[in-house]
Amino acid sequence: MSYTIELGRLGNQIIRNIAVNIIAHKHNLNVQYCNISLINSLGIQLYSGSNVYDNTIQLTDENFIGILNDDVLNSNVHH
Repeated sequence: MSYTIELGRLGNQIIRNIAVNIIAHKHNLNVQYCNISLINSLGIQLYSGSNVYDNTIQLTDENFIGILNDDVLNSNVHH
């Protein structure tokens, strides 16, 4: 399963969660978001799909665009 970690204050968590949300939406990833109930209460709806893989890669500033542009992703992501 893909996931985000609770690191930094809420603003940083929202930005990281939105970045993972964009990847999850494109690749239909199942994601466990940190502080999702609080973020949902702010009106921000985050996507969680159905794809779960055996391996996980770290989402970074350097690989975000590459993962987003890939037609196929066969890994979970975490940030």
